[in-house]
Amino acid sequence: MPGSPIKKLKTAKKFFSLEGIDGSGKSTQIDLLVSALESEGYKVVRLREPGGAKISERIRELLLDPAFKGVMADDTELLLYNAARAQVIHEIIQPALDAGNIVIADRFAWSTFAYQGYARGLGADKVQRLTELTCGACFPELTIVLDLTVEASRARMATRGGAPDRLESEKLDFFERVREGYLAAARDYSDVVTVVDAARTPDEVQCDVLSLIHAKLI
Repeated sequence: MPGSPIKKLKTAKKFFSLEGIDGSGKSTQIDLLVSALESEGYKVVRLREPGGAKISERIRELLLDPAFKGVMADDTELLLYNAARAQVIHEIIQPALDAGNIVIADRFAWSTFAYQGYARGLGADKVQRLTELTCGACFPELTIVLDLTVEASRARMATRGGAPDRLESEKLDFFERVREGYLAAARDYSDVVTVVDAARTPDEVQCDVLSLIHAKLI
């Protein structure tokens, strides 16, 4: 992707996100993480992106509808993701953080850098401007990328059954670029993005994830 994502990230304490291509185990790891943190006495708010708020969930339906494959413009996709994000920040994330809760997001703005900026080739400048407008200072203080090869991702997805959504039906080279985008983010922004090997057992992955989160909560 020409250029780089935003250089100065205004992060919010107790806000974390998990990223990765489909099949990397985000939902499983978030289940385990939330359970562990709640058992330690923390109040945790979890959400998925796009989604989390009613308006955001309606936007999610548009974004993932297979009927719009080959119809939805890349810029439209970019704007819709940011619109959904703006709403969930306003309605759920910021109030939760203001109340002192931990927020765990299944995807957030690094998805936009990887999917739209990198894989779609929309470029850093456009993504940067929208991200700054959308997120302001509400950006995760730590994002954990669950890294998995595209081949392993496809194998895991094949066991789920059901028809793929608009994004899941993209070709393999698209997801190779998405993975490259995530790895580039972790390389260039190691202070806020960390990679964890997702090819291991869920318990092994969770050990690393929980350790990284605990280090931020100290």
